[in-house]
Amino acid sequence: MISADKSFGFTDDGIEEIVLDSRKEMHNALFVPIIGERSDGHDYIDMAIKNGATAVLSSRDIAPMQAQYPDVRFYQVPDTKQALQEIGYMERLRFHGTVVGVTGSVGKTTTRNMISTALSAGKKVFQTAGNANSQVGVPITMFQMARSSADIAVIELGMSEPGEMTRIAQIACVDIAVITNIGIAHIEQLKTQENILREKLHIIDGTPDGGVLYVNSNDTILNGVTLDTLHSFGLASKKYIEIKHYALDDYPLSLLMKGDHMLQNASASMHIAEDTGVDLNGARKKLEAFTGVAGRGETFKTGSGVTVIDDAYNASPVSMKAGLDTLALLNGSRKIAVLADMLELGEKTLDYHREVGTHLASLPIDVVFLYGEKAASIGAGINAAFDSRDAVSSDAESKDEKLPDKKPTIEYFNDFAELTNTVRAIAKDGDVILFKGSNSMKLSEIVNAFKQEKI
Repeated sequence: MISADKSFGFTDDGIEEIVLDSRKEMHNALFVPIIGERSDGHDYIDMAIKNGATAVLSSRDIAPMQAQYPDVRFYQVPDTKQALQEIGYMERLRFHGTVVGVTGSVGKTTTRNMISTALSAGKKVFQTAGNANSQVGVPITMFQMARSSADIAVIELGMSEPGEMTRIAQIACVDIAVITNIGIAHIEQLKTQENILREKLHIIDGTPDGGVLYVNSNDTILNGVTLDTLHSFGLASKKYIEIKHYALDDYPLSLLMKGDHMLQNASASMHIAEDTGVDLNGARKKLEAFTGVAGRGETFKTGSGVTVIDDAYNASPVSMKAGLDTLALLNGSRKIAVLADMLELGEKTLDYHREVGTHLASLPIDVVFLYGEKAASIGAGINAAFDSRDAVSSDAESKDEKLPDKKPTIEYFNDFAELTNTVRAIAKDGDVILFKGSNSMKLSEIVNAFKQEKI
């Protein structure tokens, strides 16, 4: 990674923000036009300048723009995304605190928030804003981090294609890396879980010699990761990385957020708090007051007595099963699961949905609303599980005791308005409702309506 101040003469003097969206107010901001599949940010440079941009990167000829806008600093670069990444690396070098990086197939944002919460018991903490964890998000995070005066930063690193983790890891240069799990998110692009593991492990590409990698020992794939594993993948070949395992029962905790996956996240948080000198009692109290992240398991109660589990931001088979387990653990007069399509799962998409249905059938859930063509296969999994039990019900010893006595009521929806109206109409005092599906299925819109009634 070449530092931007050397490769194209960039200086961040007078720049307080990096902005990608030309529609935003950007006083004292650097505008970075990104070339996407459907649009080219260069077409909106004029708009960005009118909205206050004081500096602009451009892979187009900057001479005409310099003549038109003499008060704006322009930087001619071959590739604006790559230039942004160089700026991100330059800013990373200016931060002298400890950097914790979090990745995994699911649970990145919640784990990042929980680690930050635990560390806040004794440290000034900076963390990624929103989900800025991509090739363009991480450099912007580095810019913000360099100005935070924090003792420690907790950042999120995501990937969806081969090579992406390497690029952002070499920008972030994390001192402590955390991998939450290896699921099948993005398996459509990466094909196998071993490929996903290999890509996630690249989080240590920028980690200095003697850095630490935390892996979740409750995850069957991560549990076997050793330094030899890293070397076999061609990672850390010339440096030592200390590998530490964490498990859900490492610390006695009583969380508001229920479920084994939350205990796993909290365990990682406690380990890092202990290793960085934070008082463990203070960290525990912070975690036990943690109520979750909007869209990722946040639980709240409405004025009419309905408990809502907002897990509508994204979904994979692993996270959907975890969400259902959480629903099953909570007390309520009725437990209702509102589930939508899980996307980007490749050729086995329907099998994965049926698998979720089989898991759901083993839980004490009363009502299931399924939205979308793929989600309908969850119903097929539920029905198959109960049909199989009923087929042998005459043989008491053969009966599957893992299934509840009563099959949940299942309703199918392809119309979002109908789903919305039905959920709103049936919700009543004492109900617990889980919302879970891929973000583009828009279940968050129903959640937001309930949030208007939040206590």
